[in-house]
Amino acid sequence: MIGIIFGSFIPLLVLGVPIALCLVLMTIFVYVDIGDPRLFLQIPQRMFSSTENLLLLAIPFFIMAGEIMNRARITDRLMDLSGALVGWIRGGLAHTNIVASMFFAGITGSAVSDTVAVGGIMIPAMKEKGYEEDYSAAVTAASSVVGPIIPPSIPMLLYASVMNVSIAGLFLAGILPGILVAIFLMGTAYIVAVRRGFGERAPFVGIVNLLVAVVRSIPALLLPAIIMGGILGGFFSPTQASAVAVMYGLAIGFLFYRTLSWRDIAPILKHTVQATAMIMFLLACAKSFSWLVSYYNLVESATLAFVALTENKYVFLLLINILFLILGMVLDMGFAIIVLGPLIAPIAYTYGVDPIHFGLITCVNLTIGLVTPPFGLVLFAACGVSRVKLMPLSKAIMPFVAAEMAVLLLITYVPFFTMYLPRLFGYA
Repeated sequence: MIGIIFGSFIPLLVLGVPIALCLVLMTIFVYVDIGDPRLFLQIPQRMFSSTENLLLLAIPFFIMAGEIMNRARITDRLMDLSGALVGWIRGGLAHTNIVASMFFAGITGSAVSDTVAVGGIMIPAMKEKGYEEDYSAAVTAASSVVGPIIPPSIPMLLYASVMNVSIAGLFLAGILPGILVAIFLMGTAYIVAVRRGFGERAPFVGIVNLLVAVVRSIPALLLPAIIMGGILGGFFSPTQASAVAVMYGLAIGFLFYRTLSWRDIAPILKHTVQATAMIMFLLACAKSFSWLVSYYNLVESATLAFVALTENKYVFLLLINILFLILGMVLDMGFAIIVLGPLIAPIAYTYGVDPIHFGLITCVNLTIGLVTPPFGLVLFAACGVSRVKLMPLSKAIMPFVAAEMAVLLLITYVPFFTMYLPRLFGYA
């Protein structure tokens, strides 16, 4: 089977066949090799059954909520607040960029959305103030990693639905690591600013202007608070929270900020349908492949292989980090979660790793892969927003990728940062 997988999947991928179709075709080739015609009935059955999880309904709603916030130009308010908070530090616009991404993370849950929304405003502003174009794009791309870590998070929703892990526990687990990533990125930006002479220190805007920026941003900042507060307080489930996020976004867009119009509804729905269809089709196709994992006892074989390599939990986690970082550079994040999660997570459990902890490690790993040269999806999005070529951007982003990897090692080997909040609220 391994020969069929590598002999079909990789050539199809190289030829440009979409990953979802590669999975289905690869599964069909293996079924042909097995020689039982009844197996082909499993493909449509498993594709449809994989979409019956009610938790998956949260994905289109969170995508739609993020698109509503983009269309309502909430980014402007968050930029003002970020600038008032950290714009006075050396390299201020880079810090503003990072903090804005952290705020925006609580709205969209998507790294690419953060790159486009924040980058469209911050990259031109940084260029105007004398920051190099490749550096501006690198800061934007690197900070967008916070999007899928701080809740709500679409990758975490996928992982929770595939692995039957508490989504509330995963959301809580992502808060402190997301803040750590932002702090490490700001430290890196400060060092680069001092060494390269970017962004002289500016005077603090003053308490009054800071309070004005806070007040203007309160409606936008309330959204993640409503989502997490409602879930943890037992007022609604994660799926219901996603629907509440959409209603709240429409309310503040139409009634409070008045930046939404009825002409925006059609593009919002179009983007939501396209993004949801892509994710759900990938999930359905991956489910047909998952049967092969159990049929050939791949989990057991992989467990024995890892145990043969090492019985040490910490060495195992290091090997998994290396594996996921490499795969995250070249594979679609959804594909990696859906296919590799059921294969590798059970192995981690045998080493005594908590399911929530391992889920967070997986999501952070693959998220860093989005900005790791040369194939990271966010890199291409940043190139599109900034018009910077891939090679200069790849060089400029490496210090920030190194900072994110440092955080990854920290949350891997110091479970406190990941597990404190889930344990505090009784999810672990």
